[in-house]
Amino acid sequence: MDKVVARMLKQETVAGAPEDVARLCQALSVETRVRVLALLQKRSMCVGALARALGITDAAVSQHLRVLRDAGLVIAERRGRAGSYRLGPKLEGVGYGGENGGREDQP
Repeated sequence: MDKVVARMLKQETVAGAPEDVARLCQALSVETRVRVLALLQKRSMCVGALARALGITDAAVSQHLRVLRDAGLVIAERRGRAGSYRLGPKLEGVGYGGENGGREDQP
């Protein structure tokens, strides 16, 4: 995850506006949010599953997900009545949803 964050920050700093870089840094400044991204790197998850895995309330997870959504790091998806979250466009190619399954050693 450290390599992913470093690569993302480099891309955002080069291509993005200062506000975008600040939003990204704010989103990554809380350990719980980084842990959420690490969990979503493996598979999409609903709020309840994230809350259980992190040992925090659903409401707390929802707040963290809002910040991550605003930064473009996660996307909410509807599956019937339930919703789930997956990595967003800024993290494409990382984790289960990427072409190489998130392994940086693959071309």
